[in-house]
Amino acid sequence: MAKNKQIEADITQENLLVLIESRTMRDQHVYRDEVLEKVKGVAYLTEDFEVTIQMAADYYEVPFDAIKSLIRRNRDEFNVYGEMRLLKGKVLKDFKAQVQLDPDLKTAPSLTLVNRRGLLRMGMLLTESEVAKAIRNYLLNIEEVSDSEQKRWAIEREISKRDRRQLTDAIKDFYEGNFKDGQQYAAFTNLVYATLFDMTANELKAMYEIEKNEALRDSFTTEDLRKVVKVEKVISVLLQLGKNYQEIRMELFQNRANFL
Repeated sequence: MAKNKQIEADITQENLLVLIESRTMRDQHVYRDEVLEKVKGVAYLTEDFEVTIQMAADYYEVPFDAIKSLIRRNRDEFNVYGEMRLLKGKVLKDFKAQVQLDPDLKTAPSLTLVNRRGLLRMGMLLTESEVAKAIRNYLLNIEEVSDSEQKRWAIEREISKRDRRQLTDAIKDFYEGNFKDGQQYAAFTNLVYATLFDMTANELKAMYEIEKNEALRDSFTTEDLRKVVKVEKVISVLLQLGKNYQEIRMELFQNRANFL
């Protein structure tokens, strides 16, 4: 019984960082932007519920540079979901004529605006903000909008990413000087899936009906992710011991029951 309690404690501790570490979880929660007002009142600049970078910094009670740095590191994530827009030229001139801006912004050559979803995403990424911590706590604990299985899945997904990097590093080290355009990556990836599912990566994507450029692992269950991580760890160790592809394949298939 004590062991089960320890596992639960570990998962709870991991959940404190799950929104910061997992883009998948942020994407799941970013549409719950009503949480913003439940934690703290928001003053918007436009009728489309947008704020400037300074207003975002004021909301989260952090320095302006903290928000600028966060955007710089995660700009693609914001832009993919239309949560941020940059105004320049005539568009900016027309915008300035319609809204009341601080004196410093009236002469600015450009202006970045963030909508409600973007503002919420910032709260899931900021580490040095008590308001952001309250946002994450509200999302994960108070309203329990993400059940325990979703949290476990996100944790396993992040673990699988780290272990995947260990495997790719092991492959690169083993084939140093004989590396061929990532062919070894594909071969060992398919070996993992063949060991567990008797299918290649392309066959699994067809089964899950996902596009070629989409991440296959995002379709796996928590249990499947754990199995994948287990096999990849074994391959990494065997590569470090000097085993080649055929030797590793034979060892995996001889011991498949241990992974299923």
